[in-house]
Amino acid sequence: MRVAVASRNPGKLAELRRLLAGRSWELVDLDGAGFQGELTESGATYEENAAAKAGAVCAATGLAALADDSGIEVLALGGWPGPESARWMGPAAGDADRLHGLLREVERRCPGDRRVRFVCVVTLARPGARPVSARGETAGVLVAPRGTGGFGYDPGFLSDDLGVTFGEAPTGAKDGVSHRARALAGLLAALRVG
Repeated sequence: MRVAVASRNPGKLAELRRLLAGRSWELVDLDGAGFQGELTESGATYEENAAAKAGAVCAATGLAALADDSGIEVLALGGWPGPESARWMGPAAGDADRLHGLLREVERRCPGDRRVRFVCVVTLARPGARPVSARGETAGVLVAPRGTGGFGYDPGFLSDDLGVTFGEAPTGAKDGVSHRARALAGLLAALRVG
């Protein structure tokens, strides 16, 4: 099955290809799928954003489309920035800007509690079928950046499971415990059942 990945993030595309290696899905990027539009994330939840992106790409291309929405949540701040993780500093901010900005906010607002979790919701939209979604989470602590692997907030996410940041973790180790891996496992299980 050809599946269009509803993302322009090269790190996310590479991670999805690793996580779904060996499956019967041929993942194609948006250019390969012929999608020329913009992807919007105007929903208030991960579920709304993932469903909107997958639906838009599926409708425009006629292909099955896989989308995710993910973010980092600071527990002491009620889950902020959550679905706004990639946007809360504005469109000009890069990954390092957002991570350092989040560290400053946590130090200012809740210096004694740096517990965080990564959350991911994945949605598969297919022509003529009801969309299927699943959620995955992984817990950790926000720290100063360590390591050069991964993308986004990975270098500042000290994984409870691994004892190192996702930026330091070997790819295989991160892929075994990440929020995206757990969400995809849930999606694949739902597709087998549904």
